Amino acid sequence: MTWSHWFVAPAITSLFFLLGVLTLYWFLTNRIVRLLQKFGYHPDPEAVRNVFGLLYMIVIIFGLQFSVRDSANSWVFSNFKIFAVVFVSYFLLMDIHWWETIGTILIYMGINGTLGIPLSWIYAGVYVALFYVMKAMRTRKQDHWTDYFRFIIPSLILSAILWALIGFRFHLTTTNILWEMLFIFLLLSMMYLYVDSLMTGAATLAQLTYTTNFDELTHVNNYFAFKNDFEEQFAHSRTTNQPLTLMLFDIDHFKQVNDTYGHLAGDYVLSHTAQLVTKQLGELDETLHLYRTGGEEFTILFTGYTTEQAAPLVHSIAQRVCEAHFSHDGHQISISISVGVTQLRTDDDQRVDIFHRADSNLYHSKQTGRDRVTIQ
Repeated sequence: MTWSHWFVAPAITSLFFLLGVLTLYWFLTNRIVRLLQKFGYHPDPEAVRNVFGLLYMIVIIFGLQFSVRDSANSWVFSNFKIFAVVFVSYFLLMDIHWWETIGTILIYMGINGTLGIPLSWIYAGVYVALFYVMKAMRTRKQDHWTDYFRFIIPSLILSAILWALIGFRFHLTTTNILWEMLFIFLLLSMMYLYVDSLMTGAATLAQLTYTTNFDELTHVNNYFAFKNDFEEQFAHSRTTNQPLTLMLFDIDHFKQVNDTYGHLAGDYVLSHTAQLVTKQLGELDETLHLYRTGGEEFTILFTGYTTEQAAPLVHSIAQRVCEAHFSHDGHQISISISVGVTQLRTDDDQRVDIFHRADSNLYHSKQTGRDRVTIQ
């Protein structure tokens, strides 16, 4: 990426090329997350972006450098290497060990055929310094413009050192080096503004997604999330004949808890019941999730479970809640739950069929004395 090696305006070409690289990276990471979710996994999008971003940049750097290996112009992608190092160190929140950094550099120098060139080891040292300096800058975020200057100044200083070394080795003119420095200033500024806006947007979207799908009081999945997941799992089970069991439960005499101890105590019981059941599900099967689908009503989808397979888990959850003692404002509060459980049947044409049956079983548990599990 130099002024003398592009046939169109080099600044525009480079900016659009790297903008495409970043856009493709963001597109692919989102596709990977959605693909994993489609197959039943629940990856952390931030972790996917970090791991894939590192591999993505390594592949591109190695590929570009291999294309000019052993040529007189082997320095032409130096700005992109600076770009990639800054991207990985500043924007990917990864704890990369020193031995991983050294190993990557040695492999790169081996492929590039520069292990025997002393000056190349100095380059490597500057790249390592650039990586760790930019990583340190990332952990000290303040306001937007302060962050930008803390980002751009050290990266330009170390870039200038690199270009001075490159100019010395390849006998570049001062004018050429100055153009390259202007290039890297534009590229890094573009990267900062573009990636920062993407990450800000992603954080906002994540917050909106959380607000949309999670209950504010209990911090478990809400009815909206249940509706979407139930629709997806119902369709999947109908297509693949995979068993699907639905568990509904609500807290017995919850109104009495509110009337006796107050609504704050009621909220406390709801949130701690949700925490208790969520912890229990994590111990039993991490793929299971709890949904708050009403005031004191909760739901669990047992994907891949028949009622016979789900029954021990259901009874274990009910027993754990019954044995719990909630302490709030000096009061000891004990509760129980009534449970209705049913399995998807071949004649269930709509989701409402299985849901109504589970709800009827829950009603039966309440009518026959509460603190019961009805499975049909």
